[in-house]
Amino acid sequence: MNCPKCQTQNEESAQFCRNCGTNMHYFPEVKTTDKTSDLLVVIFLIYMFVSEIARFTIQKLVDNWYEGTTKYIIIGINLIAGVSVILLGISIKNKTSKIFGIILASIYAIYIIYSNIDWLVR
Repeated sequence: MNCPKCQTQNEESAQFCRNCGTNMHYFPEVKTTDKTSDLLVVIFLIYMFVSEIARFTIQKLVDNWYEGTTKYIIIGINLIAGVSVILLGISIKNKTSKIFGIILASIYAIYIIYSNIDWLVR
């Protein structure tokens, strides 16, 4: 068995490393930084910022933006923004809170999808 600290070969039944004295059966929890949740939040925030600027620009520069081609662009932006809220729920680290967050985000996403489809068919 190799020592987890210094990689010295020891007997299989050894309690401690013969080279450095490390406990051969103690494996401390390795702490890693989970940057995935941070990345999901940053992606969400960037998308929300860019989409709001795009939506604002379209509404200010295009007459009758709620009709024609620009209507579909706005609906697409809204749908992606509504669904991207789920990224916030996924980024929660606590398991119970994560489940609750994903459920709330999913309900919100369903509402956004419904309201935009309703707007589309009118």
